[in-house]
Amino acid sequence: MTAEADRALELFYSYAHKDERLRDELNKHLYNLKRQGLIADWYDRDISAGTEWEQEIDSHLNTAQVILLLISPDFMASDYCYSIEMKRALERHELGEARVIPIILKVVDWKDTPFSKLQALPKNAKAITSWKDRNAAFFEIAKGIREALKELRPTSSRNSRLSPIHVQASPASPDASKSLEAMIEEIQQQAELAPVWNVPYPRNLRFTDREEILQQLHESFTRDTASSFKQPLALVGLGGMGKTQIALEYAYRYREEYQVVLWVKADSPEVLTSELASFATLLKVPGKQKQDQQYALAAFKYWLEVHANWLLILDNIEDLKLAHEYLPATTRGHILLTTNSQVMYGVARRLDIDRMEPEDGALLLLRRVGLLDADALLERASEQERIQATEITTMLGGHPLAIDQAGAYIEENGANLHRYPELYAKRRAHLLKTRGSIMADHPESVTTTLSLSFEKVEQASKAALELLYCLAFLHPDAIPDELLEQGASQLGAQLQTVVTDALEFEKAIGELRKYSLVRRNPDGATLTIHRLVQDVLKDDMDEPMQHQWAERVVRAVNQAFPTVEFAHWDICQQYLPQAQNCSLLVETWHFAFPEAAQLLYKAGRYLDEHGQYPEATALIRQSLTIREQTLGTEHPEVAESLNALTELYFKQGMYAEAEPLLNRALVIREKMLGPNHSDTARSLINLALLYRDQGRYTEAEPLNKRALAIREQVQGPNHPDTATSLNNLALLYQDQGRYTEAEPLYKRALAIREQTFGSEHPTVVNILSNYVRLLRATNRKGRAAEMEAHLNILRRKISKRKRRFVSSEQDNF
Repeated sequence: MTAEADRALELFYSYAHKDERLRDELNKHLYNLKRQGLIADWYDRDISAGTEWEQEIDSHLNTAQVILLLISPDFMASDYCYSIEMKRALERHELGEARVIPIILKVVDWKDTPFSKLQALPKNAKAITSWKDRNAAFFEIAKGIREALKELRPTSSRNSRLSPIHVQASPASPDASKSLEAMIEEIQQQAELAPVWNVPYPRNLRFTDREEILQQLHESFTRDTASSFKQPLALVGLGGMGKTQIALEYAYRYREEYQVVLWVKADSPEVLTSELASFATLLKVPGKQKQDQQYALAAFKYWLEVHANWLLILDNIEDLKLAHEYLPATTRGHILLTTNSQVMYGVARRLDIDRMEPEDGALLLLRRVGLLDADALLERASEQERIQATEITTMLGGHPLAIDQAGAYIEENGANLHRYPELYAKRRAHLLKTRGSIMADHPESVTTTLSLSFEKVEQASKAALELLYCLAFLHPDAIPDELLEQGASQLGAQLQTVVTDALEFEKAIGELRKYSLVRRNPDGATLTIHRLVQDVLKDDMDEPMQHQWAERVVRAVNQAFPTVEFAHWDICQQYLPQAQNCSLLVETWHFAFPEAAQLLYKAGRYLDEHGQYPEATALIRQSLTIREQTLGTEHPEVAESLNALTELYFKQGMYAEAEPLLNRALVIREKMLGPNHSDTARSLINLALLYRDQGRYTEAEPLNKRALAIREQVQGPNHPDTATSLNNLALLYQDQGRYTEAEPLYKRALAIREQTFGSEHPTVVNILSNYVRLLRATNRKGRAAEMEAHLNILRRKISKRKRRFVSSEQDNF
């Protein structure tokens, strides 16, 4: 690469997308400047897939030395172009950091605009589209930009960016200014250094997997070797997730591609500045002996700007804003950061480091305990060892530090893989605190590592810590924001205030994201927290505090969980993992309050509706036990749980278990609610269905008729529950071959359901299915085929909701 190309200035296009064709034409006319190494252009088409586009645009806008404003009616009408990009460009122009050149693409009124005082191109500010020969217009623009580059090159903005540090070092010293200028000149003339390697750790021979991240790093750094702008990359993740180890492996793996490799421990501003300043000595920067730390920082910063083929790793940097101060905006080397913070401030492009896959974690563990050599593959282990190691990895949430820590414990204490999960269940807090004897690269334990983050959160925001406590007791994956908002009144006064204020809520989440303690999912409406964060948080609480938060969460989830109706199924499905998690909290803490029973009942009914009978049975039993304890054995809500449980027994063919519970529920409802209550009718229907399924038709018929009479009287002849009774009585008649009595009941039930719910409701499909069976039984095959086709269309439409509907010929069971 020529010396000229090394000094290419970055050029940024600010334009409206409707002007993209004209921008492409202009770009062609500037190719000669690019081939001569005078410019390296950038515009938003260069944003790679998966990159946060606003952050990427801001980064380039803040580093370009030449900014072209492509003026047109669309540019003037664009709030983003005019109010954001143009405003920032003119700020940098006023500070002398960049040259802004308006390019007039189309005729538009731009008089008295903020850029009207600048020299515009083409000549006489005549719009390109007004020229008879547009090539001539573009030639004038290219010529004008070349002249501007000549003016810029002797006093490149690189030198001007050194001045803030120089002024801090010696604000009134002309001698220091002369010394710094002399230093800049000497650095530019400095001969090429011998290779420099400043990595403080040996290579980790047990480094496992992460190949995809390493490849992504390498491809990102080398994608555009000709560009003058190489954006820093940041490995972002929870403490102990292996960011440092990935950076270390990258440095060793690709060291031959760099002349200089520098490693900085950046966990505090003091250490960061000290180490960066020390590199002036390491790199033999001229004049360093005569100056203070600020001089050395300025010298090193300029050295990074004018040299190529170097890698700078800032490990565990907490405050990314420091990178703006101490690192150059434009470099020809590579900068790699490791950080807990998910907030980049436009400094770097983020690469998220997540948990290890079970197979990779198992390989790391087996290597760590010595059951596999450092270079051996997982297939070399026995099947039993693979299964046990995978179980431990899953139990630890794929957290690399926790896996390594488990391996150290097993190796040093002569334990075995088989017993570790049992030991972890009993002594989790102790094991997470125990690191191992010789751990130079990461001496802190999981507990210590995470607790440091908790302490920093507490110092910054009590509200964020309260939110973290709450999240510790929820199911860790995809926690809906809406669930927290709807259950806010149960979460304590302080957290309620935060959760119900959108700005305060996002502020608290932002504080947690600084340390990757939570992750915003791509849907923008749910949060995820790592299990180990939850475990360490809970282990640090005393028992009363754990009890308080567990109870708050159960009450909050119950308040948010909707009634189990078809219209609410999407929400029920989203909240179901939280309800099932609350079942464990109820069991662990022996909760016995009505809200706990209500939540378990609702979740059980939803699972029942979706054919997950064993899971539903467990929750309904749990709700029945709590209701009997808290409300007494003859309360209507006890009968509600009994009725739900008998329906589940019936669906699983457990008739002997179902009948006594049904009779008990019926007795309670008749006594407590009266013989003509709608809930009494429900018990009558369920008992009748049980008898019908056993062929006890003469016992079933009077119960069905009584239930129908109650519902017509109490709820009305056109109520959906009345349709249920009509359907069930029709089924009973159909089973006995009494088709003429069954058919009008089906038609009436169908009309009620369609009028109430519409023709595409699952219960409408159920009645239609029953009616089609009747048509076939009475040899009306043409009509049956016609209705079957209609029925299949309805089933396909309903299946698009991605729910598994249970096909059942009766409405309650």
